[in-house]
Amino acid sequence: MIFSEDATGFSLDATPLKSEEQLKNGLWLTLVGINETPPHIALISNGSYYSLSARKVDCGSSLSRFLNVLERRYIPILFVHILTDKVIAGNEAISVNLLVEKIYKDLYPLENTENTCLSPIKALFSEYYSDEFSNVNYVFELLALAEKKGLIKECASLFCGDANSNIVTLPKYTMAQIKNKIQEISSLNNPTHAVH
Repeated sequence: MIFSEDATGFSLDATPLKSEEQLKNGLWLTLVGINETPPHIALISNGSYYSLSARKVDCGSSLSRFLNVLERRYIPILFVHILTDKVIAGNEAISVNLLVEKIYKDLYPLENTENTCLSPIKALFSEYYSDEFSNVNYVFELLALAEKKGLIKECASLFCGDANSNIVTLPKYTMAQIKNKIQEISSLNNPTHAVH
């Protein structure tokens, strides 16, 4: 079992990332800045980076550039490899890469919307795997359902500290914490919109 949870937190059994090459095949759910609550959630699909944030939308950006930013800032991150050959909803004909591209290409940065960085990922999982994923609101709910359905292949970590343990535990968080984080980042981007 790679994912587990209790009332206050969730854990992933992660091995250190071997190299960038490891991320160039398949679908990887990324938890960026796991030292912050909540972390940022994004995707890597066949070596391209996809992210929706209050700052911008990345739609197929360079994986190398993304990893260089992480290394420069020493940002702890988890990469969760999601199986794409185990399709539940019968969408074998749909390429997961095309679906990721389709979902991210029309997005706008988060601000005063109901969306979060998890929204496009939830849409992808709902469309590609099972509409059960449309009911999740947090990454730990998505991971719990993915674990239950046997979709998690492995988890890799970068800059996550303790070399004596592969278990990385994060606190659970609320929708209020997500909205506060989006608001905080939005006001940093738009100082004129910041509340004084």
